[in-house]
Parts: sequence; C-alpha cells; structure tokens
Amino acid sequence: MLSPDQVEHVQSDGEALAAELRLCMVSGVGPRIRKALLERFGSAASVFQAAPSELREVDGVGPKLVRAIAAAEREIDVEREIAFCREKQITLLLETAAAYPRVLREIHDPPGVLFVRGEVLPLDALAVAIVGTRHASAYGLAQAERLASGLAHAGYTIISGLARGIDAAAHSAAMKAGGRTIA
Repeated sequence: MLSPDQVEHVQSDGEALAAELRLCMVSGVGPRIRKALLERFGSAASVFQAAPSELREVDGVGPKLVRAIAAAEREIDVEREIAFCREKQITLLLETAAAYPRVLREIHDPPGVLFVRGEVLPLDALAVAIVGTRHASAYGLAQAERLASGLAHAGYTIISGLARGIDAAAHSAAMKAGGRTIA
C-alpha cells in the first residue's frame, strides 16, 4: 500500500485527478496525443476548456477527436471510476505524484495515470515494459507471453499498458508466473 503521505498527495487535487483520468479515457487519446495536448494547454483541465479550433491546432487532433474531447465531460463518468477504484482499493497515481515510478516517468510517453493495487516497491525499479499492438498476431501474443513469463520468473516487474493485445498478454503471463506487474 502507498504511504499516507503518498495517498494524501494523490488525493489532494481531486479535480486534477478527475481531469487527467477523463483525458486518459477519451477514445483516441493515447500517450503521444496526451503529451501534445498537455504541452499545448498545460493541464488536462485546460484541454477540456479549450475551444475546438485550439484543439485542432495540436498535431494528431482531428475533428473526430475534437468531438470526443468535447463530449467527454458528459459521457465519461470519472466519479464512478474513482469510486470503483476506492471500493477495490486501487490507488490512482498521476504522473506528477511522488509515488509514480521514476523509471516509468522517464520513458518517452509515460501514462498519465497509473492504477495501483498493492504497493510500488523499490524492487519495481528492476522492471521491463512490454507493450505493443492491440491487434496482435498469434505469434506476437505467444512471444509477449513467453518474454513476460521468463522475465517475471527472473524477478523483473513487468510494466504493461493493460490494453488489449500484446499489453494484456504480457500482464496476464506475468501474473500467471507469480510476478509483479505495473499496469
């Protein structure tokens, strides 16, 4: 479990957490577009306050994504998601939180929110990210499972996006091998 100081930091700005979670849940917003939006607008909350014309100025944001961002406040129930996480004892960690894993923060496009069930431990510094396509071939899935299982047995923490395809295969294989995962 996170320390009381870490949990307090995570929960201290519920508005920022809700906005970041909502942004991460918008269909079509992946790490690259999220990063571009945050660089342009400064915060997830500011993204949702931006005019459609301002959103379209961001590389990779077209009319369909502008509509999805505009609809997010009424269509994505982040309060329900946050309540579900509390009920299941899942802590939501923003990328800016002190408890966010340092090595994960240093990757090119880190996830804006981590869903943490259990503890982030010092041994998690020995970690490998296994991510890939959501539409993987049978061979790709088998290789992700083989790699994740072997690395988990060797003591590595497996980091995955927990999306479909390669990410899900890596997460599942690490769990089956009795390893630790960060998703």
